[in-house]
Amino acid sequence: MNTDTYACYEGWKNWSAGSFGACDESSAAYFAAEAKRSGLGRLNGLRVIEIGFGNGVFADWCRKCGANYSGTEVIPELVDRGRHSGFDMHLATAGLGALGAAGSADLVCSWDVFEHIEIEHLRGLLAEVRTLLRSGGVLIARFPSGDSPFARAIQYGDLTHRTIVGSSAVNQLANELDFQVVQIREPRFVYFGVPLISLVRRVTVECVRRIVLPAMTMFFMGGGAPVLTPNMIVVLRKE
Repeated sequence: MNTDTYACYEGWKNWSAGSFGACDESSAAYFAAEAKRSGLGRLNGLRVIEIGFGNGVFADWCRKCGANYSGTEVIPELVDRGRHSGFDMHLATAGLGALGAAGSADLVCSWDVFEHIEIEHLRGLLAEVRTLLRSGGVLIARFPSGDSPFARAIQYGDLTHRTIVGSSAVNQLANELDFQVVQIREPRFVYFGVPLISLVRRVTVECVRRIVLPAMTMFFMGGGAPVLTPNMIVVLRKE
């Protein structure tokens, strides 16, 4: 990953120092829903690592949940902001081994990061994740769904995106790196903590999805279980 391409990234994303590490009600409800759907209980006391912490939203949620959290990020300014806010943050170039001993992590999360990483580097990163996780530890990752025609706006809307991965490729990587595939699915859709107009939109979108996506799967893709939402969630476990 070339860090030069991220020189103005936080400005483009509107990630200001004043907004760093602020998890609102909607985001908190989303993370809680993803954790529950992924088979996790309370995060209190768990060792949690985040790859690519961005503006620190998940970091704030983990801290409020009582998790023992650390994060990595490729942008030095964001690492400085995170440390200034009291988080244990590290430059991604140091590698995951800098965050703890082998087998020390209960959970590794990566929200909207894998698409930024070339496939060979992604293989190496996943190998580091497996080393860091304890037996039974879990990786949760969200990224644009390579199965879906609706992922194009996300995937090609950011010049730093390098890789797109679909369900079959997830299974291929898991097989190569000796992960158990627990889930390959669409992200959770939450309704708590959003403005009324956003709530109406989300309910409408969800109703349309429940009709259109199964029909697309049947008639255009010959069945199976592709993830046709713009993003997909992958849950992998180290046995």
